[in-house]
Amino acid sequence: QKSNLRDLMNKYLAVLTYDGTDFKGSQKQTNSRTVQGSFESALMSIHKEFVSTEFASRTDSGVHATNQVASFESSKELSSDLWISSINHYMPKDAKILKCIRVDKNLNVRRDALEREYVYKINFDRNISPIENRYYEHIDYHIKTEDLSKVYELFVGVHDFLSFAGRLAPSDISSKREIKHISHVKDEKSLEFSIIGKSFLYQQVRRMIGSFLLFMKGKMTINQLSEMIDNPKKGAINFLPSSKGLYLSNIK
Repeated sequence: QKSNLRDLMNKYLAVLTYDGTDFKGSQKQTNSRTVQGSFESALMSIHKEFVSTEFASRTDSGVHATNQVASFESSKELSSDLWISSINHYMPKDAKILKCIRVDKNLNVRRDALEREYVYKINFDRNISPIENRYYEHIDYHIKTEDLSKVYELFVGVHDFLSFAGRLAPSDISSKREIKHISHVKDEKSLEFSIIGKSFLYQQVRRMIGSFLLFMKGKMTINQLSEMIDNPKKGAINFLPSSKGLYLSNIK
């Protein structure tokens, strides 16, 4: 009976964008406002029954997304446009669906993701506007960006990133990860980093950014960073920039 029901189901992939400020992260939690909770609530309004979803990436409290990916199963066959307008009708104003397409039933959005890109935005304008202050990490100290490419060389490739894992990162999983690319763009009042990898440890991206900031401030040397990668130790980087500057920007 169950497999017959499953045969009638279609699998859909949805691309979401959200302002993470007022969400306790993407992953559903009881008694907390989350992106997954809002998405499942919208699907429930359409289906009149619970529909479970799977998210490709877990974002922390306060982290934004311009391209988060999730999947769900449904016996309904709606056009892409109709799915988008129906779901968005029930979504809160700070989270929306950008795309919804039917995909192969065997697709697993989490496991089959080839790479994830995070962007981190920093503003160093002395009089930052309240609007930008919501979406940028604001720093008021002098930074030097000249030698950042040397720092990136240390991180790119497969390494044990335990030094950059958050305190609550599970200790029963491997801390080896592959960083495929790191770059930045800078103008007179802001700096934007892009970090691409297959997957990341809990808080890894923000702690990597923290180490870049310490380096740009002159508080950390290339040798010290190299040591943290070669001899990984949990809690080695305890500088955690705020979540408001972090965006999940792409999933392949």
